[in-house]
Amino acid sequence: MAPGIPSDFNSLAVDYAQFRTAYSAALFDCILEYAQLAQGAAVLDLACGTGLGTRAYLDRGFKVTGVDIAPAMMEVARREFAGLPVKFVTGRAEALPFADASFNLVSCAQSFHWFDAGRALSECARVLRPGGALAIFWKHAARDDPYTLTVEAIIREWIDDAAAVRSRDHADEHAGYWAAFWEHVEPATDSGIRRAASAPALFVDGEHREFSFMLPRTVASFVGYQRSREKIRMVLAERRMEFLAELEKRLRTLVPPDGRFEQRQVEYLFLARKR
Repeated sequence: MAPGIPSDFNSLAVDYAQFRTAYSAALFDCILEYAQLAQGAAVLDLACGTGLGTRAYLDRGFKVTGVDIAPAMMEVARREFAGLPVKFVTGRAEALPFADASFNLVSCAQSFHWFDAGRALSECARVLRPGGALAIFWKHAARDDPYTLTVEAIIREWIDDAAAVRSRDHADEHAGYWAAFWEHVEPATDSGIRRAASAPALFVDGEHREFSFMLPRTVASFVGYQRSREKIRMVLAERRMEFLAELEKRLRTLVPPDGRFEQRQVEYLFLARKR
């Protein structure tokens, strides 16, 4: 990321709540089929942000705890879920503020790339009950999406190719072999995946699944989504607002006059079970 531009998710809370969109029902159905949770089971929403993943578990009758490093994000979530069986706690993935064996499921949406993977996975294993499930997932526009490629093109023109790559979501890595995950997870026997690490795995029955759907967008919502992205804030720095204006200008030449279009979204899901 840009030198001297530290991460600050608190500054993105309002945009995040307004412009981030939820995940597919198919993804959560897959997680719960894998996890086989009893009604009322304890779910940890790791890096919960404003609660996009939280709602899916609450709606299905589970007790949810959200943890995040950004108090401003969780304050938005507290208002959204007031009166529901959920609590929010400030903490880091690498040092979770919970007792051993506290949860039946640890779920992490759109965030794990910000963590020290080994330390975070060790903490996930610690707070899970024996046989508990881990679900880590991301949602990104398809790599050939012209609107996302427009974002990268501007950054490439304004800065350089390395900056354009740094600004990307992690679709390339997640579509293939996410090495950091498989270092700590023993794949399911029928997965076709080989684990290279020699140390004992923290998790077993590892699986990798993908889902796809079309997401309705407008120029305003897509620009807002880019405004909500921490990588955009860090890469563009003081040129961020200028970039967003340029992005809107170029999008207007690509989309219908009413500003509406669709993006194909791909969800990348990694599942595992504590020994």
